Amino acid sequence: MLFLMGSAQAEMVRLDVRPSATAPEIQAADAPHIVLFDASKANGNLLLWMPGTLGTPHLSPKLDFPQFAAQQGYRVVMLSYITGQAVSGVCVGKNLSANRQCAEDFRRKRIFGGEGFSLIADQPQDAIVHRLSKLLLQLKETRKDEHWEQYLNADGSPRWERIAVAGQSQGGGHAAFIAKAKPVARVVMLSGGWDMSAPGEIAGWYARPSATPPERWYAAYHVEEPTARTMAAISRVLNIPASHVAALDQPVRGARAHGEALSNPAYQPWWQYALGGAW
Repeated sequence: MLFLMGSAQAEMVRLDVRPSATAPEIQAADAPHIVLFDASKANGNLLLWMPGTLGTPHLSPKLDFPQFAAQQGYRVVMLSYITGQAVSGVCVGKNLSANRQCAEDFRRKRIFGGEGFSLIADQPQDAIVHRLSKLLLQLKETRKDEHWEQYLNADGSPRWERIAVAGQSQGGGHAAFIAKAKPVARVVMLSGGWDMSAPGEIAGWYARPSATPPERWYAAYHVEEPTARTMAAISRVLNIPASHVAALDQPVRGARAHGEALSNPAYQPWWQYALGGAW
């Protein structure tokens, strides 16, 4: 446990928890989850943060979106999960020709578990929801004074109405897929995926009915990203209100625009808008 004093009022707590320590059956992608929250703000919603392809939970030396969310009163879980393959690398070419629902099947297996999709080796215990549930159950049992049970149902499953979901790139696509299936408190997609059913055709799952109403959806991407037009079109298919979609256009600081929504401090006002209140 590491205490980080951000201000005279804030008492930022960081916890590093290996997935295997929450459940012995979890062995893949065992980099620690990072849990970050202000101990002076006890009852804010949880933010499930999912990094992008090849990403693992880490604290950036400069304030980024998940750290900003913790400052706003969210309890932030930066989840460790299998990120080594992405939809955009698997569901292409002959794989996509053979299965128009490849992207949907990929995300369902990675997020919720299950069998029947052989293109990724994820096991049921590797699934995002299983990892989150086991982490919250451990926190509930080992840190009783912090009342982690408020984010769990009686059966140990996540209490989605108290959980906001967010992520960058692959993680942003997972956030959208969860929000389609579960009534989450909020969803924030940062350059969050561009799934296809066929070349040039947006994946069908985006247009399906959503358990999370449109007013809880937010999305951002940089206009210089190669897939910017596709992400803009996906936002429309998802029925995200136009005022909730940010086409970011400040100068790109490095070689790629893809990470700007996550880390550029110029976008902190939009982060605050997208996160809203943690209550």
